[in-house]
Amino acid sequence: MERQARREQVLHHAKHIFARKGYHRTNIADIIARARIARGTFYLYFQNKRDIFEELLAQTLGELRSRIQRLRIGSDQPNPAEQLRANLRRVLDFVLDERELTDILLNHSTGFDREIDEQIVDFYERVTDQIQRSLDLGIEMNLVRRCDTRAVAYCILGGIKEIVGQLSRNRRDDVAVLAEEILDFGLRGVARPELLESVKMEREQSSAPVSHGVAGAEQAAGASFIFRPKLD
Repeated sequence: MERQARREQVLHHAKHIFARKGYHRTNIADIIARARIARGTFYLYFQNKRDIFEELLAQTLGELRSRIQRLRIGSDQPNPAEQLRANLRRVLDFVLDERELTDILLNHSTGFDREIDEQIVDFYERVTDQIQRSLDLGIEMNLVRRCDTRAVAYCILGGIKEIVGQLSRNRRDDVAVLAEEILDFGLRGVARPELLESVKMEREQSSAPVSHGVAGAEQAAGASFIFRPKLD
C-alpha cells in the first residue's frame, strides 16, 4: 500500500511540473526535486518521464470513461436528456478538478518527440471512438438522427476541447450553466425552426424534378418568404 501511495505521489508532482513547464522542458531532476525523493527511488516506479506521461494519459482516459455512462431507456430511468446532462456535469467536474491534466493535453507542443506526439493523437482517437460509439448507440435507440458518426464525433471533440481550454484559462466554475448550454447546442444546434424548414425544402427541391411555370415560382416565393422580416 505504501509503495502504491508513493507512486501516486510521484505522479501527482510530475503532473504539476508537466503542466507548468511542458513535457519537453521537464526533466527527471525537476520531478524528484518536487517530490523530494532520491533518483534511485524514482526508478523504482518509472523508467523515464515518458513512462510517467503515458501513465497520466491512461489515467485520464480511464477517468473520462468512468464518467460517461451508457444511456438507459425505461420507465424506471431518468429521461435521456437528463442522463446526458449528468454525463456532461461529471466530465466538466473532472476537468475543473484536474486543470493541470487539462493544460498538459491542450498545450502539449508537437514535433519534439514523435512517440509522445503519437500518444497524444492516440488519446484523442480513443476519445473520438468513445463518442462515436455513443452516437451509434443513440441511432440504434432512435435518439440520434442518422449521420456520419465519425465526422460528428470529431465535431463534438473539437467543441469539447475548446470549451475545456476556456475552462482552464478563465477558471469558470459554473458547471451547471455550462453543461446546460452544451446540451442545448448538442440537441438543438443554433438554427431557428424557419431555417431548418428552408433547408428541408431546398433538399426536397434538389431531389425532385425541376418544376417550371407558376407552380415553381410560387414554391420559390414561399421559400424566400421565410426570411422576410416580420412587420408586426
